[in-house]
Amino acid sequence: MIDFFKRAFGPFLLLILFSPVFASDQIDFILANDGIMPPKEVEKIEQMGSELYEKTHVPVFVAAVADLNRSKPGKFLDEIKRKHRTYILLYFSVKPTAVNIFASDDAKKLIDIDQILSPLPWRGTIKPVMSPAFSKSESVKHEVALFNGYADIVDQVAESKGVKLTTSVGSGSKTSFQIVRTIFYAILAFVILQFIVAKKRGKRGTETEQ
Repeated sequence: MIDFFKRAFGPFLLLILFSPVFASDQIDFILANDGIMPPKEVEKIEQMGSELYEKTHVPVFVAAVADLNRSKPGKFLDEIKRKHRTYILLYFSVKPTAVNIFASDDAKKLIDIDQILSPLPWRGTIKPVMSPAFSKSESVKHEVALFNGYADIVDQVAESKGVKLTTSVGSGSKTSFQIVRTIFYAILAFVILQFIVAKKRGKRGTETEQ
């Protein structure tokens, strides 16, 4: 009887056990987090990374380290390249402050790295948030910058691959954030301009009196 079940159902059981549903790869998309990203952010990033990988087979990793000299990008890239031919890594360090995006040649075609890392508030999604102009604590700025950057990367890959993500933060949210940043910098520029004009007027007034 046992032999009969082995012959009859053995191949079927193997098919079930090794099907994608039961044997899906479990990937940790956050390779390092030295207390920089809070639990909620970690959970959301893992959700976005998992859905993107499931639908496109493009893994997007994050390495957020406290000290660049102790955990350099090469350490994570070596680990990634052993397992994945296609990859994207968002690397961030607190000391010294540094942010970069590393990607395989094929993955580079899926995203606009220059745009994501641009310091311009109406263009970039990482560096403008880290600007001293924002009166937030360093820890908050790091959290927001990392989350925005990762979400931007994930959305760009999904768009390039023609898929929709249910875990995406949504273009509406990012657009609103862009508007807020642009308004902030516009106000800042106006204040600086007013200061310069007032200073020039004061200088002219002094020269006239003389």
